[in-house]
Formats: sequence, C-alpha cells, structure tokens
Amino acid sequence: MKVKLISLLGLMVILVSCSTPSAPEYNPLPSYYQDVSRGWNFFKQNNYALAATSFRKAMVNDIDNSLSEAMIGLAWSLALQDSLISAVDNYEVALLRDPESPVPLIYALSGLSFCYRDLEPPDNEKVRDYALAALDLDENFVFEYKKSISAQDLNAILAEAYFNLEDYDSAAVIVDPDSTLDSNAEDYLEELLSKINQLINLSQKGG
Repeated sequence: MKVKLISLLGLMVILVSCSTPSAPEYNPLPSYYQDVSRGWNFFKQNNYALAATSFRKAMVNDIDNSLSEAMIGLAWSLALQDSLISAVDNYEVALLRDPESPVPLIYALSGLSFCYRDLEPPDNEKVRDYALAALDLDENFVFEYKKSISAQDLNAILAEAYFNLEDYDSAAVIVDPDSTLDSNAEDYLEELLSKINQLINLSQKGG
C-alpha cells in the first residue's frame, strides 16, 4: 500500500506541474518608453528635476543597457541644471550606444556642442566638431522639446568657436555671408567678433 500511495502522489505532482501555466515573461520596454515620454513632458514644462527622475527610471528598465533616448534626455535635463560634466558623460555614453534614429542622434550632438561651449574652459574644437555634425544631419534643426533651441544657436556658437580657433574665414561665412566687412581693415577682427556676438545675443533671445 505504501508503494502504491507514493506512486499516486508522484503522478499527481507530475500532472499538476504539467497543467500549471508558466508566468508571462516580464517585458520592461513599455515602462521604458512610458518613462521617456513622461520625462520629455516634464522637460517641456521646464521641470528639469522631475524630467531627470523620469529618465533615470526609464534607464532602470533598459536591462540590456542598449537604448539611448533616456540617457540623452537625462543629459539635456542635467545640462539645463548646469550639471555640465555629468551631462557630457551621459551624452557620450549615449553616442556609444548608436542612437536608434537621426533624431536622438542630433539631440546628443547638439547638446554636446552647447555643453563644451559652456564648460570652463570651453573646448572650442569639440564645440566646432559636434555643431558641424549636428548641422550636417539637419541644417534647419529645431529641438522638439524646447523649440527656442535651434540651428541658429548652433551656428552662433560654431562661429564663436571658429573665431577662438583663429579660423576667421569660416566664422565670417556664418556671420558675414555677404562680405560686408573688409578683411584687410585694422579693426576687422573687432568687427567680426561684434557680428558673432550679435548672432549669439539674437539666438539667446529666440530669434
């Protein structure tokens, strides 16, 4: 009897284990994209602290550490809170992940250009290189989540970077395309810098 009882119990265990449905596999991606969307919504409201929190939550659900948009959003949120070094770190890691489309890519490239311009001391070569790369993707760039940031701003800091790198001809192409300045005049560099500052001031006013 004991042998039969044990056999029956074993059969019941097998039947139960075969009939019990397995739990569905957890998919973190919907949560990732929800938090990214929430982060950009906070960003558009100029609430960069809450935006950063949402982007960080999204990054937790990126279990393969392969997606870039949350990291780019976090970088922008940090940059606009003057955490420039942390912003640069996040932008550069995001670039290594090969952003999923040209749109997040241009967000990272433009963000890096602005950050390297505002760091002390500025890195004019990186300002130039990242601004050129961004404008090469879209010469009419407008940042979707803060439309006051655009190609005009990139051109302004690009001209400034050219000037600081003593590439005056390239700076003049941007700020004096009609060649109204006399490059042989004694005050040429002063006049050129004045035009650069006018473009920077115009861009800061949103056009």
